[in-house]
Amino acid sequence: MISARSCLLLGLLALTNSGRLAVGDEGDPCQVKADIPGICRPSSGCNNIEGYLKSGALSTNQVPSCGFGAREEIICCPTVACCPTDSTTTTTTTPSPSPSRVNVPDQERPAAAACARIRSGDRPLTPHILGGIPVALGVYPHMAAIAYNTFDTVDFRCGGSLIASRFVLTAAHCVNSDSTTPAFVRLGTVAIENPTAGFQDINVIDVQIHPNYTSSSKYNDIAILELAEDAKESDTIRPACLYIDRAGPPIDSKVFVAGWGVMNVTNRARSKILLRAGLDLVPVDECNASFAEQPSTIRALKQGVIDSLLCAADKKQVKDACQGDSGGPLILETDEVDGLYSVLGVINSGFGCATKTPGLYTRVSSFLDYIEGIVWPANRV
Repeated sequence: MISARSCLLLGLLALTNSGRLAVGDEGDPCQVKADIPGICRPSSGCNNIEGYLKSGALSTNQVPSCGFGAREEIICCPTVACCPTDSTTTTTTTPSPSPSRVNVPDQERPAAAACARIRSGDRPLTPHILGGIPVALGVYPHMAAIAYNTFDTVDFRCGGSLIASRFVLTAAHCVNSDSTTPAFVRLGTVAIENPTAGFQDINVIDVQIHPNYTSSSKYNDIAILELAEDAKESDTIRPACLYIDRAGPPIDSKVFVAGWGVMNVTNRARSKILLRAGLDLVPVDECNASFAEQPSTIRALKQGVIDSLLCAADKKQVKDACQGDSGGPLILETDEVDGLYSVLGVINSGFGCATKTPGLYTRVSSFLDYIEGIVWPANRV
């Protein structure tokens, strides 16, 4: 059941994102503009809207919202297709990143609209295992294990985050060579080798590596995997919100890493179940000082730890992300009781595991233009 607080938040988002309201139930008639009749439909079922947005006949702010259904926003969908003379225009199958949206308010970004949709559906409350490391099934339903075919065997060597029904966010260094070409992703399980009922294995059909990434550097280490089909959402499979505030979060925020990576640095044994570890964010100046003590990292961090990176560590040097966790999420928890969280970063690299040198993470909010241009082209959510 959606709380009154959630309904209020969603109402505000609908006003902000759509600019105007056309309150109604699914199937009710509405008016997109004075000369464009419409009908209230779920946004995913409004096939006509794409032509209006691509042609510029409508902007996303001009599409009225009828309200929110159980799983997604109900919009005023045009009943007449736009721009029939534009049918000869050729399109590309690989979306290009959208122009910079630096001056667009955060609440109007496609990532914000996607998050509103994710949080609008009913969601069972699964208690976190606060005193331990294992993650209960359904706590992090966005977690993806990336599978590689190695000598006729399947090997899970990196993690990722489902951020839309057909897209998984991961690290570029996980997918940037012939030997790291992903075969499929596994969703909806905490046991990686013996998955629970309801898990999904979905093939990867396209890999989008950030255009400015180079393997010799730790900058721009981010990539997006396109899946062969939409993930079927359930209690254990659901996209995660992205953290979109470029200035945050506060340094005392509660953050976690999660993955199936190395859990014993002595024998290099990887975990067969999903684990998580609570970490502390490390100020940039402290992080730069730590990496400056490691001469081997200077080449990979020629500019030092810049704004597009984050650092996090366990003060006791016991918990950390490790080999096999790369590409997985750095998770910011905002409401532990209601299970509200967002993906703050992508596991990038570190100098060893659980050492005095903090782990390095790619800051998601620095790459929103890149992500939105691929996952939500034309600002369509």
